[in-house]
Amino acid sequence: MTDEPTTDEPTTDEPTTDQTGRAGREGQAEDPDRARPHRPATFVAKSGFMRAGAARRQVPTVAQGPVWSYEESDRRAHEFLMAVAGSRDIYEYIEDPVEHARVNSMMLLFNDEVSEAFETLLARMPEPRAVAWRDLISGGVSAEVFGPLTLQEQLDERRIGQNLRAARNGRIVSALVTAVVLAALGLGVVALWTALVEGDEPGSGRLDFGLLSGVSNEAALIGGPPAVEGSLVAPLSTTVALLAGDGPATERITDAPPGSLPHPPGAVQATVFQYAGSGHVLFAGPAGFVEDSCLRASVVTGDLRPLDVVTTGPCEDPVGRPATVGCVGPTAVLVDLKVPSGVVELPEGGSGFAEEVRVQLVGHDPRYETLSLRATIGVGSRDEVVVPRFGAAPGEVLQFDFGSGRVGACTVTGDLPR
Repeated sequence: MTDEPTTDEPTTDEPTTDQTGRAGREGQAEDPDRARPHRPATFVAKSGFMRAGAARRQVPTVAQGPVWSYEESDRRAHEFLMAVAGSRDIYEYIEDPVEHARVNSMMLLFNDEVSEAFETLLARMPEPRAVAWRDLISGGVSAEVFGPLTLQEQLDERRIGQNLRAARNGRIVSALVTAVVLAALGLGVVALWTALVEGDEPGSGRLDFGLLSGVSNEAALIGGPPAVEGSLVAPLSTTVALLAGDGPATERITDAPPGSLPHPPGAVQATVFQYAGSGHVLFAGPAGFVEDSCLRASVVTGDLRPLDVVTTGPCEDPVGRPATVGCVGPTAVLVDLKVPSGVVELPEGGSGFAEEVRVQLVGHDPRYETLSLRATIGVGSRDEVVVPRFGAAPGEVLQFDFGSGRVGACTVTGDLPR
């Protein structure tokens, strides 16, 4: 016998409008006798997923009782998250409610009132499930609370290296610390002044896709035969493996045994092109790899905020949107990628530039929560490389020469990015 959830008494919604013009829903009018402290007004979002009203949310609570099963706990958690989200758009539904809350940034909606209500559910959950929730509510990794970062993004090898360096830097003490801090403050003032004088510029080197003219059949014919830019070629050679389980992610990172992925490290390569007035990523590999490989590409800012994510191939857990395939063959496949130009305002606040393209070959193995081969296509901190353009008509067979005898071939489909 399960407990019926209880909710606060309903009040009246009032409409708002978010940054994309879609009508949102404000919460109910708050009871002044039960008001709680609010964030400063400068931090209160008035539109979009993070819009905040002056009202209390209707959040379910449960009475004390016996411990639920894992299935009941997950069902109750999903119902609670739906009540908290209200009419907000959900980026991606995930069966595991903990990952569902993490991927959709729903912990940003947990104020004191919501957290207290959720504690009544945690008291009825099995201990491992309650611990996982409390770890997430307490903050977890800072990168998890902004934007649609997946668990795969958290395992980026550069972030792991940054954590190790941060631990070593923590041992520096006394006068050396003071000197470093003062120097950093001085450099920060200089950097801030430069930014104010010169305006917004990318913080590092960037991929220059030029002025993308917009998708059209005419644009697809402009550019001539494809020529691979060597500085923009990246072999998928970095293996990331995370064992399945409930422990901390950093304790479950392991080495993937040979044969656990459909192709060995370095067998598949990727590069970028302009085609049909849009950005594209080309994957090239051994004959037949297109049919048995789940491939993913994303354009990100310098701090790994994803601006567009596409997936193609036999994927058990697709992330982002389905890619439009512009060219496909036994040894190559071309997928579209929306690459914004200039400064991009981020949904979670702040801004960034499209600075890198991340590519993955995703494996499937029940022993692993995450299993993939990865690479990053980028340029040096002071470089700016123009992405090559090609043009071709539907039915035309293209060859992409990567050098060292590696050539990818595909046939133009005529499908244009939507």
